[in-house]
Amino acid sequence: MLDKQTSILLANLNSICQDGSYKVIEKKDLINLNSKKNKLDEDSLKAMIEHLQERNYLSIKYSDDKVYCLSVLPKGRLFDEKSKELAKEKRKYNKLIIITLSLSSIASFVGAFCAMLVFKLLF
Repeated sequence: MLDKQTSILLANLNSICQDGSYKVIEKKDLINLNSKKNKLDEDSLKAMIEHLQERNYLSIKYSDDKVYCLSVLPKGRLFDEKSKELAKEKRKYNKLIIITLSLSSIASFVGAFCAMLVFKLLF
């Protein structure tokens, strides 16, 4: 399993390398894409990319201090698809919880109201 920052990096790489071919990407562009919410520097970027390469999520053809030439492997694309699918299921599950909670609250209110009416009529 990948941590949150590495998953975001992999998702961004998947959006850049959609067709599975090698793309030349500047390090500063990757840092700018990923550092909106996360603090990312060149050292952590290098560590994350090496981590992804070691686990066969991506392939690096060339790298230097300014650019990477890399491609996302099928395992990396599959991880991205599964994470999107899990997020979709989570939203669906959260929606189901909200609907159930709302309907339960309404039903309990109606039941209590009916009980009070019966109590008033009998006593």
